[in-house]
Amino acid sequence: MVTYDDLVMALEDAWLSVGLHEHALVESVIPATHDRTCKIELFPEHAEPLTLATMPPWLELNFTWSPVHQLISEGRDLPADPLELTLTYTVTLVNHRDRSDIELVRMFQRAVRSAFERLFPADLMEMESVSVEVRRIYQPVGQKVELEAVQLVSSTMVDLFEQWEDRDVQSLRQLLRSEMNLARTIIANLSETFHPHGNGGYRSVDAA
Repeated sequence: MVTYDDLVMALEDAWLSVGLHEHALVESVIPATHDRTCKIELFPEHAEPLTLATMPPWLELNFTWSPVHQLISEGRDLPADPLELTLTYTVTLVNHRDRSDIELVRMFQRAVRSAFERLFPADLMEMESVSVEVRRIYQPVGQKVELEAVQLVSSTMVDLFEQWEDRDVQSLRQLLRSEMNLARTIIANLSETFHPHGNGGYRSVDAA
């Protein structure tokens, strides 16, 4: 069984292998439950400075390392506790204001489905459309507020224990590289869908 540090290092190896880079890595411990949480913000290549207008689609990873995970990593023979990796994609738009929320959601869903179709065509029939939340960012202007940007946010969850049968570091690295390759492809598709001329200097790997 791997340790918490093994998991973080395997994730870092995976995101670097597909050309993403870390903007933030926040670790914390919840004293009441002894859970250890980790949040990582990952971006593709982008221009500086990073603003709402230049922000490319990006990914946030979250997972919680529970006391049960810690005991298993120390060799205790316990039933596997789900080890859930949450992946949250965010697209920030300062244009597309003439499109309805339904149109934007469908564009997002098509981009995600296209990524699955490319990498996992055999599983496409079983795939359900992802849920997408539409958020709005407003900026105060005098006595009023004006719409500054629209954000499309979608989260998916992967139970690593469910897909990771061998429980060794090498198979974990392979699993996470596969997940990050899919994430990279989704980000590239979202970029091509919403920023076809590039945003923040980012181009998909295939188009580079």
